[in-house]
Formats: sequence, structure tokens, C-alpha cells
Amino acid sequence: MMIWLRSNHGREVSYADIAVGVMIPDGRRLRRAVGVVRVIAANRGDRLERFMPSTDPARRRVWVIRYMRNGHGDEFSARDAMAAARAAMTSVKDVHRATTFEAGNPHSIARKEFETMAKAADECIAKVSGLDKVGPQVVRQENTGLLSQMIADLEARLAEPAAG
Repeated sequence: MMIWLRSNHGREVSYADIAVGVMIPDGRRLRRAVGVVRVIAANRGDRLERFMPSTDPARRRVWVIRYMRNGHGDEFSARDAMAAARAAMTSVKDVHRATTFEAGNPHSIARKEFETMAKAADECIAKVSGLDKVGPQVVRQENTGLLSQMIADLEARLAEPAAG
């Protein structure tokens, strides 16, 4: 499968296309193999993008993926990267919320460790707080609203203890 995907570098392919190309029936086994290829690609420095709706008008409502070799990218890759960044920031926010709760829990088994993790998540969120303005060549501005709102909430929360 890896060889087939690399030979189709940059092309949008669906699970059905992959199944025909590598002669593995479209099912659980194929989906597991795509996950393995994603890890192998990451180890090589390449990237197997997330499944996204096709940009081809003839293939509307078809979810496709692209194998991108190291050093190659375009608008589709940028959309994929922004989606991954938003998902990661949501995860960091969840980590911060959960570890902050456990750090304040008197019955927690590791309050100090959770406090350290909460501070690290807080610093991570603060570090990316300057990314609320993303260029229009990467993503439409309205797509940055969630990240901007989260950053504004963080800055307001950080300003509260200093004011009190």
C-alpha cells in the first residue's frame, strides 16, 4: 500500500480508490492498513493527510486523502494542517482543564504532578496566543474564530489573578 500511495503522491484518493489500487477489499483491514501507512509516512518525514471532502466538483461528497512527500504542500495541505492544529489546541485545552481540576483535588494521588502538567498546558496555550491572525492564503479568517475565542478566554483568565 505504501508503494501505491507514494506513486500517487499529491492525488486525491478515496478508500475505494485505494482498495482497487492495492487489491485489498474496502473494509476494516484496509482502514487499519491506512493507519499503519500514516505512521510509516510520519517516520519518513512524509505525511498522509486526514480524510477531507474532495476539492474536485466531480467528486462531491467523496472523502479523500492524499500522500504528501516531505517538502511538498499546497492549499489542501494547509487546510489539513489547520484542522490538525485546531484539534491539537482543543486537546491541550482539555488537558489543561482536567489537570487543573486534579491539581486542586485534595484527594488526588499526584497533585504536584498534575499541577506541573497544568502549568505546561497553560504555557503551551499562551505560546500560541499570537496565532489568532492567520494569513488568508492558508485559511479563511472566519475559520480562526474558535482559536481566537479560546485565546481571548485564556488571556482574560490570566489577567484575573494579576488584577486581584
